Amino acid sequence: MKSNIYRISEPNNPPQISGNGSKGLMIVINESDNSENLATLQGLVKAIKFDIEEDVSIVSCNENQISLNPIISTGKYKTIILIGIDPDQVGFAIQAKKNFFYNMENFSILLVDSLKDMNADKAKKMAFWQNLQAKFLS
Repeated sequence: MKSNIYRISEPNNPPQISGNGSKGLMIVINESDNSENLATLQGLVKAIKFDIEEDVSIVSCNENQISLNPIISTGKYKTIILIGIDPDQVGFAIQAKKNFFYNMENFSILLVDSLKDMNADKAKKMAFWQNLQAKFLS
């Protein structure tokens, strides 16, 4: 019997995290998207009545893979939002569509378009906003 064994490498570059995340929300975003569209991100976070420094943790990443598993395993984060980030880039082996909350064992995850794309297409921004409202304001 022939078997194929695939080695899944763990990225060894720890992510840069800002904010305390006291309300269990982690946002993962591309560094360039974050710096170019910070006002949009701040506005969306403020609209759900969260403080961007106290209530949210923001993980900025570049094109390299990072692993969120050590951070998530602490149990601190209940909601993870990937803004313009593919799940496999942060160590998640899932096939997921955008703008839909997926409930995992200990947290929920939402994939959305980049802020740059949302600013160019108001329908994408509205879809993200509707998810935020349903999750945090209802």
